[in-house]
Amino acid sequence: MKLLTSLCRRTGWLLPLLQLIVIPAMAQISWPQSQLLPTFPAPAPTQDLITLRETSTRWEGEGPNLGHKTGRLESDGWLCQTGIDAPNDHMIYGPYDATIPAGPNVAEFRMKVDNNTANNDPVVDIDVRNATTGQVLASQTITRLQFSIAGDYVNFTLPFTMPADNQSIELRVYWRGTSYTKVDWVAVQQNASSAEMYLFASLKGIVNKTKPRIFSYEGDAFAEGPYTWLQSLGLSYTEITDKYSLITKYRSELSGLIVYDPAQIHTVNLATVMAKSRKALIASPLLVARLTAAPYNLPVLVDLRGQYTSKLQVYQTLYNTYWPGIDHRLIIGLNPDVHKAALREYATALGAAAIWLDPNVAAESTLLNSFLSSMPPGSNFMGWWPEEQPGVQRTSQYGITTIASDWCSNLTMHSGTSRTVTLKPAPPKPTLQNKLYVAFILSDGDNLQYIEHLMRKLWNNPDRGSVPMGWTLSPAMLDAMPGALNYYWKTATDNDNLISGPSGYGYTYPNSWPNQNLLNMFVAKTDDYNRRAGFRVITIWNTITGGINQNVGQTFASIAPSLLGLTAQNTGGGLTIYNNSLPGMALSCNYCTSEQAMKDHIASAAAGWNGTSPRFIIIQAQPWTDIKPTNFKNVANSLNSDYIVVRPDHIFQLIREANGLQANPAINACRFNPITKK
Repeated sequence: MKLLTSLCRRTGWLLPLLQLIVIPAMAQISWPQSQLLPTFPAPAPTQDLITLRETSTRWEGEGPNLGHKTGRLESDGWLCQTGIDAPNDHMIYGPYDATIPAGPNVAEFRMKVDNNTANNDPVVDIDVRNATTGQVLASQTITRLQFSIAGDYVNFTLPFTMPADNQSIELRVYWRGTSYTKVDWVAVQQNASSAEMYLFASLKGIVNKTKPRIFSYEGDAFAEGPYTWLQSLGLSYTEITDKYSLITKYRSELSGLIVYDPAQIHTVNLATVMAKSRKALIASPLLVARLTAAPYNLPVLVDLRGQYTSKLQVYQTLYNTYWPGIDHRLIIGLNPDVHKAALREYATALGAAAIWLDPNVAAESTLLNSFLSSMPPGSNFMGWWPEEQPGVQRTSQYGITTIASDWCSNLTMHSGTSRTVTLKPAPPKPTLQNKLYVAFILSDGDNLQYIEHLMRKLWNNPDRGSVPMGWTLSPAMLDAMPGALNYYWKTATDNDNLISGPSGYGYTYPNSWPNQNLLNMFVAKTDDYNRRAGFRVITIWNTITGGINQNVGQTFASIAPSLLGLTAQNTGGGLTIYNNSLPGMALSCNYCTSEQAMKDHIASAAAGWNGTSPRFIIIQAQPWTDIKPTNFKNVANSLNSDYIVVRPDHIFQLIREANGLQANPAINACRFNPITKK
C-alpha cells in the first residue's frame, strides 16, 4: 500500500483505480433527491430466515400466581369498573417469582380501558417491587390518554434493574377508580433475550445495506406469519435455528462492537447512528465476553458505558456530533426500551438519526425543534412518537410528515424489491340513482407496519372481494415497499379499492403546515406519488377529529387534479366542494370499532332521507379491534334495498356527478409546479 500511495502521489492514477475497487462495495443504497425514501439493493433470492423475539416470563391476570385487593375475574383477565369495584387499591400484585436474573430487565403490563379520550385522569399506577428487600425498583402513573386505543389491550413497559439473583419480584397495578380497566397479563422480559434483539437488528442492518440477505420474523397475534411475504414476493429461504451462526457467516462484513450502557438505555439509539459507518454490532455488556471470544473475535470499537448521565445528554451529543454529518431528510423515532429490533435494522443500515424525544417535555421539545428546523422541505419522520397527536402536530408545524413504521421488521428487504408497480383499471362506477350510497374504508394504511403485518393478514380473509371496500395504504410504499404494493395490486379484486391513508405521502395535519409554499410542495409530491401508486382518494386527518381548512382543500383541488375526493375526520360534517372541482366529505364514522357501531352510524346518517335524491355515507373502521372484510360483508347484508354499497372512488364519482362535476377527471391532467406555481 505504501508503494501504491507513492505512485499515486507521483502519477495520480491510484485514485481512479481505488474507486473501481471501492465503488461496488459503497454503491449500496441510492436516494435520489426526487424520492421520499431510499432504495436498497435487490434482495438475495434466498434469505436467511430467523425468528427474533424476546424471552419473557408471563403471569395471567386471572391466574393463580397473582393476588387482588379489588376487582374481579372476567373471561381472559382481571377487571375493575367504576361504581362497582373499590378504588385506590391493588387490582394486581405478585407473583413473588425469584427466577428473574440480576441486572436490567423490563416489566410489561398488558391492559385496556373502554374510553381513551374522555379526559387525561390517572387510571393506574404500575410498579416493580423487590419483595425480598421491599424496595420499589420502578414505577409509573398511566393516564387515560396514554392508552393508544380503546377497547383493546395496550402494552406498557417499565424498565428496572434487579439488584441480585434469587430475589423475589412483585409486579403491581394500583387502580385509581377513574376508568374501566382490565389487566390481561403482566410479564418480565429477561435481559439476555432483549440484548439479542438489539444485536441481531444491527446485524441485519449492516448486512442488508449491501444486499438484503437476512429476514426476521418478529410477529405476534396481529402478524402475517413467518413465510407470508417471502412467498408473496417469490423469495426462497433457509431457516436458521442458531442466530449466532449468522455472525460467523457474515464476519467479514463486520468490524467490531459498540457497547451500549444499560444504565442509560438511550445510548442504544446513539449506537444505532454510529453502527453503519463503523460496520459494528450493537452489543449489551451481557454479550461482550461471548462476542469478543472465538469464533467471532469482534473487538470493542466504542464503549458507551458511563459516558452519559441523562437521556437529554445522549441526544444533545447526537445533535452536536453526529447530526451534522448524516442525511437530514430523515429522522427515526424509536423508544429504546421498546423498539429493540423491528425498524432498528433500517435505521442501522441508513445510519439515520434515531431519537426518542417527547414534544410534551420542555427540554426535549427544545432539542426536538433543533432537529426539525434543520431538515429540508420534503423530509420525513419515521418510526413513532411517545404520543400520537403531539408528535404529528409538531412535525406538521415544520412541514414534515410522520411515516408510521416503528414495528416494520424487514424494511431493508422490502425497500429493495422491484419498483415496477402494475396498476389495474378501476371498474366503471354504478349508475347514479336516488339511493343511500355507503362506502367502507379500513383505516391506518399510512402505517407501514400495519401494511406489512396486520393488513397482509386481513388480506387473506375469505370474504375479501365479496363487498366493495377501501383499503388505505401509504404512497411512500413506492420507495419503501414497492414489491408489497405491487402484490396488493396484483391480487386485488374489483371490490378492493386501494386509496391513500392520512394525509398523503405521510401522516400529517395539513391545517397546521407553516406556510403555503411548503403545503403546495407537500400536495404536489403527494399527487405525484398517488398517481404512480394508483390512489385517487385521500383520507385527510387534521388531528384525530378535525375537518379540512378551506385553504387546504383548495390547495388539493388546485394541485392534485387527478383526485376524485377527500375524506375528513369531522364526523358528520357533510360535504364541501373545493375550488368548484374537488369534493371533501366528512366521514359518517371516523373510527368505528364494531359491526354494531357501523350499523348505528349508517342509520344515523340515513335519518330523514325521503328517497327524492341520493345521499352519501362513508364509514371508516379501524382494524385493531378485529374489523375485517367479513364484518363489512355482514353490515352490507343487514342493509335493505334503499342502500347500495360502493367503493370509495365510486362514491366520490357519484358525489361529483350529483353535484354537476366531472365524474372522472383525466388522471393525466396538468401537474402543478410548486416552484413556478403554474
